[in-house]
Amino acid sequence: MKKFFVALLCSVFSLAIAAQDANSPKYGLGTVPVDDNGTVTFSETFAIPQGMTQDDCYNLLLNWAKGRFAKPYSYSGRILNEDNQTHRFIFHVEEMIVFKRNAVVADESRITYNFSVVVNNGNITVKMTDIKYRYEENREGGGQAFTAEEWITDDEAFNKKKTKFLKRTGKFRIKTIDLKDALFKKVNDTVNDR
Repeated sequence: MKKFFVALLCSVFSLAIAAQDANSPKYGLGTVPVDDNGTVTFSETFAIPQGMTQDDCYNLLLNWAKGRFAKPYSYSGRILNEDNQTHRFIFHVEEMIVFKRNAVVADESRITYNFSVVVNNGNITVKMTDIKYRYEENREGGGQAFTAEEWITDDEAFNKKKTKFLKRTGKFRIKTIDLKDALFKKVNDTVNDR
């Protein structure tokens, strides 16, 4: 009987958290940008710190990215494009996002995305695009594969009234935004904390 009440309390608590997250400025409506082509594209621009050249900034961020997108941080991170003249690079990254992990449960998904950095005109523009998921890969049939456009947009992640996350898709939206925020913050920190 105690286990039933603990499980019930946990369920109510997780639903309350999901409803709270759905209304938060960080995860709520409009926080997953979709461009004119219907593609989920996270983008942010930072100013290059005073006294730093574009070459130095580019090389610093390229070295950071080569370390961040290598094992053990990700399964694979390969350079799709590296151009020292235009100060632009793009990595294709594959890693895991973990929703819940304990001795009994491992709820996680493989995520792939393109991560690009352009250093130009005194600014650093960072983008995360082409986001795809591979969920429950170890299940019979290989699990499910889907794109960010099919899973984490406002139309896909919320209930019809847009008041709370759907149980299945909301967690992907939260973890993707958290990953994007961590990566973009690290780019900013890398150039400002040198």
